[in-house]
Amino acid sequence: MKLFNMDEEVPDIFYIFVGNGDSFSSQINYHNYKLGAPLMSGGFKNLIVMPEKINDFINGNILYAPFVPNEMTFPSPTSHLLNTVNGYNVEYILEYIRDSKFKNFPSRFSCLYAFGDYESCEKASKYYGWDLSKVKKFKLKSIGNQLDMCVKVVKCNMEIVTRMWNCGITSFEGNSIDKIASAYWCGISNVATESQDLETGEKVITPARILYEYLIEGVLEEIKE
Repeated sequence: MKLFNMDEEVPDIFYIFVGNGDSFSSQINYHNYKLGAPLMSGGFKNLIVMPEKINDFINGNILYAPFVPNEMTFPSPTSHLLNTVNGYNVEYILEYIRDSKFKNFPSRFSCLYAFGDYESCEKASKYYGWDLSKVKKFKLKSIGNQLDMCVKVVKCNMEIVTRMWNCGITSFEGNSIDKIASAYWCGISNVATESQDLETGEKVITPARILYEYLIEGVLEEIKE
């Protein structure tokens, strides 16, 4: 099986940090993992109960974004508001570009996230302090029915999103945002963002690091060793 965004084969083995972190979502993922069932993307969970949506899913006619950004009356928000909404703005922009240009790709709001090799896990551990003992191996599981036609996998540089989170995305020009988000979905690695140094007022160009993640719509079963 080929990736949707590159002329590469989907990896035979995926690596996932299971039970890593104290966030609510990490706790839910770990709880589901301990139940012994395969890991399933959000899209597939919904298709099981709504099989009539399979054609819409394959053609990319599914809406995922839970909120649409609202036009604010006051143009001078507080630092707390900027910090609060920036993360969602990044995800909304990425989803908007995906739906506009790459609608058949898996959505970040619905997919499973994984690495394609252990070296990437080591890099993630170095960057973010993630516990390597939490890494588990998985492979794509065939369902044996029409859901197998719905599997979607793309390879993207997750560090582009990290840069977007840390740059205050609303201060970017629209064209710049479009280029950065499109580069993420195309799997481009050499992307830089521009920000202003608050002390000197000078513009600083910072290239994104390279750490590829795989976004998966499908089912993953653990490889027991």
